[in-house]
Amino acid sequence: MKKLLLLFIVCISAAATVKSQKATIGWTQLSYVPSTVLYSVYCLNYDTVVAVGYNGYIIRTTDSGIHWDSIPSNTSNNLLKVIFVNDSTGYAVGENGTILKTNDIGQSWTNIGINTNLHFFSLSFINKDTGWVAGGEGNLFYTFGNKGILLKTTNGGTNWLIDSMYDKTIASVFFIDKDTGYIALNINTYTIVGCISILKKTTDGGNLFSTIKQDSLYPVGYYTDIYFINSKIGYFVSSAPPDYNKDGIYKTIDFGNTWSKILTQWSIKSSFILDSCILYLYYSDMPGSGAFGRDSCLNVNLTCPFFTGMYLLNKDSGFCVGSNIYKRGLITNINKIKDYNVIKIFPNPFNNKTILRFYREINVLDINIYILNSLGQEIINKCSIINNQFEIDLTNYPNGLYYLIIRDKSKIIQSKKLIKL
Repeated sequence: MKKLLLLFIVCISAAATVKSQKATIGWTQLSYVPSTVLYSVYCLNYDTVVAVGYNGYIIRTTDSGIHWDSIPSNTSNNLLKVIFVNDSTGYAVGENGTILKTNDIGQSWTNIGINTNLHFFSLSFINKDTGWVAGGEGNLFYTFGNKGILLKTTNGGTNWLIDSMYDKTIASVFFIDKDTGYIALNINTYTIVGCISILKKTTDGGNLFSTIKQDSLYPVGYYTDIYFINSKIGYFVSSAPPDYNKDGIYKTIDFGNTWSKILTQWSIKSSFILDSCILYLYYSDMPGSGAFGRDSCLNVNLTCPFFTGMYLLNKDSGFCVGSNIYKRGLITNINKIKDYNVIKIFPNPFNNKTILRFYREINVLDINIYILNSLGQEIINKCSIINNQFEIDLTNYPNGLYYLIIRDKSKIIQSKKLIKL
């Protein structure tokens, strides 16, 4: 009876103290080293991640970065951006007119691009069928030139409406819906004016764009990385040299009518906007290079590795890539112990409830238990006692993939996937 009472107390205590004793959240370099540099990454969920890069390189993991598979792309063109529009359909764009599409979660890709020597730097899809692809002259890190191109499809890339009459490179495109969208254009005049960068907006699906902001970024610079979190609030990067007060990240809260600088940083090469609070960027040029994040709501800077591409599911989970791959999540010393020495879960998969059994090697008085959903968010669960067992009850949660984390005072001693059917 005393043993049951102690287990009951532990169970309640574990659910109540997860927040205070959970492992530190941060960035960890994965042991897998890509065979070449990666430029972009996208997380479909906590497990499935796709990254693309130099010379048509595509890699994919389905176990949250433990193992990676190299996926044939059937192109040697550099792949610069990758996105997914639902659980199975994704697109990647790159140099020399390359547009790749997958319908099977990134396991295979088909080239649906066009014949051109221009490069695609950006893409925006509002659903699996309707999207825009933008590019022109230049390269990933200096997106300006005197020739630009904008493509639109309404049938998933089977057909493209092509506008190649732009006299400036289109570095970035972002559409909020089928009508409202934004593009950033850049050209180097090679005069005392330097680069001219223009932000334009359309309200008719891209038939007509009007200028909403323009700058001369001397001697060299460009607008890029347009991103809106909703129809009113949006961001873009002005990548310019220091000392001209035109470098940094700009924000609008009035549908793009006015823009205010929210962060000053010269020569930004890439950025990732998570929400209205958190953004990350990396910069590189003379006199140096680096990467950092900013939480404007807490008014603090955030550390991160040097990256060329990043994707976060939430503030605590995601990946960034470059010459290496880094994962954001729990930082801890994971001590692998054979399952039969620690725990057993039965059944798994299960409907609403499953049983977790502990063995004698574990001091249950020292453990904490918590569960993450597929996005890496914590779920606090109450436990009920059946002899020497914990009952995990996910009745009130949707079907899908979950993660059971069991830790003692110093480390994670076991992590398991749970599948609710």
